[in-house]
Amino acid sequence: MLDTKMPPFPKLIFLDTNIVQNLHIFWEFILDNSLTPQLESKMASKGQRFVDDIHALRHFMALGQRYGWPMAVSPNTLTELEANSRANVRAALLSWGKSLEEHFVEHFDVTQGSAAESSYSNLRHFTFIQRGRICQMLEAMPHEGDRQLVIDALERGCDIFLTMDYRSIWSHREAATPLGVRIMTPVDILDYIGPWIGLLR
Repeated sequence: MLDTKMPPFPKLIFLDTNIVQNLHIFWEFILDNSLTPQLESKMASKGQRFVDDIHALRHFMALGQRYGWPMAVSPNTLTELEANSRANVRAALLSWGKSLEEHFVEHFDVTQGSAAESSYSNLRHFTFIQRGRICQMLEAMPHEGDRQLVIDALERGCDIFLTMDYRSIWSHREAATPLGVRIMTPVDILDYIGPWIGLLR
């Protein structure tokens, strides 16, 4: 019998731009479980919280691959990736981001049964006025780009926004809760789905 006290199972997880970047930078460890001294040093230089979240992201991605949890990005994610000042890094990040975007489009096509047109044409698009109103509700977040990404997550029907932006997004996570999306770090989401893991095996 299902425990009614268990948290709702995640439907669709939006990846913040910094998650996309860290998946690319640390992919050898996160996806292949290969931790080189260079990667370990790079992780350690960013502090223990960052290290804990990268380890949690590795476990979460492994579970995602096993159970097929859908994850989403948006065109605004690609715009932020394109802002990288180093041309070679920018090209690699854009390629990585586009592959994640294509994966979301394919998933959306399958779940929505849309074979003829792009998934993005079937999203619940907010009007300019609606986006403005939601921005006001998210005004605690200091950066406009962050607010727009949260709105993108809402358009895509995401119930979790995964981030490692501790200062601008995660620290103001309560602002998004009334809108129906939970803002979590990788450590948070592992704790959140913990009660479900035993049932999924």
